[in-house]
Amino acid sequence: MFIVFIGPPGVGKGTQANMLVEKYPMVKISTGDLLRESIRDKSVLGERAKGFMERGELVPDALVIDLVNEKVNSTAASGKSYIFDGFPRTIEQAKELDNLLESRSSKISVAVDFSMDEEERIERLSGRRMCPSCQRTYHIKFAKPKNDLTCDACNIPLVQRSDDDESVIRQRSSVYWDLTRPLLDFYRKRNLLQTIDASRNIDLVFSDLDRFIQKIKP
Repeated sequence: MFIVFIGPPGVGKGTQANMLVEKYPMVKISTGDLLRESIRDKSVLGERAKGFMERGELVPDALVIDLVNEKVNSTAASGKSYIFDGFPRTIEQAKELDNLLESRSSKISVAVDFSMDEEERIERLSGRRMCPSCQRTYHIKFAKPKNDLTCDACNIPLVQRSDDDESVIRQRSSVYWDLTRPLLDFYRKRNLLQTIDASRNIDLVFSDLDRFIQKIKP
């Protein structure tokens, strides 16, 4: 299966992807994680992407596609399904992803649209915390770690990402909707789009998502 998660930052795509990975043999490909890893490793792609992310702008398609291609190629032998978390974000990226999958005689199984009120989403982002080691995300209100501000898996202090500043969030939102909204029609016309109310309890959201997965499992 190849599953696309669509939705702006803060709607819970990463949390739900992690829950799926825990239940099924899946590989999560998060462009945000890939970009931050590249920046942390000071790779050529990371240095190019850093400026765009700090300004709250979307990283150019070519950069993102190169990262995704590299990740898929490095894990292709696993035989697992894939969750694309935050990719594609533009029609151009969607077409490139189609080309990548067609070269493997595969195609997108379902595209999930995570829907949420904009102001609620911004509130969620401001309370988000991340493990600097494993990249797992938490929330001080909605998805607390077992121990206060410490990663459950790594047992190290959580941090707040610099791009979770409210002014950066709103700038990213504006850019996101201008470029990404057409994706909904792109997948809807192919009868691949499923919409989930992401404002609900995490377990309720996962229950709906799991039903989608059960319907498309080979």
